[in-house]
Amino acid sequence: MRAAGPPQGAKAPSGGSDPHVVGARGGIYFVPGFPVMAWPMVEWVLDTHYAHLFARDAWREQSVIVFGAMEATLTPLMEAIERDHAVKVFSLPSVDHPEYGRHIELGVKGTPAAVATAYAAMRAGLQGLQARLGPELVRN
Repeated sequence: MRAAGPPQGAKAPSGGSDPHVVGARGGIYFVPGFPVMAWPMVEWVLDTHYAHLFARDAWREQSVIVFGAMEATLTPLMEAIERDHAVKVFSLPSVDHPEYGRHIELGVKGTPAAVATAYAAMRAGLQGLQARLGPELVRN
């Protein structure tokens, strides 16, 4: 029987304190569990160390704040949007936002043309659910 892992006596690479060294050889990154805090940290790691792995074509994200909705109620709509359009759907729930309180940021991301049609379909679906909507966000 063989044991998993490096042979005994092998040294693991040292972590050091320079985050660029860790990023150059790959690494493990720990971030807080709250999306509002983790998102910018993960975004920095990806942009700083892994940008070469991402497509640089035209990209767009468009979302809307949905007040008081449950994610489970929105799931069929999200699945339909991904099934019918060449986009990815995202939902970011928040319970303690200082301005919006409990809400979900619901959106789509992909090429600008695909996002335009998918977002219109998503808005129509939300209106059909009589969802209470807040501000819209667009990221290019």
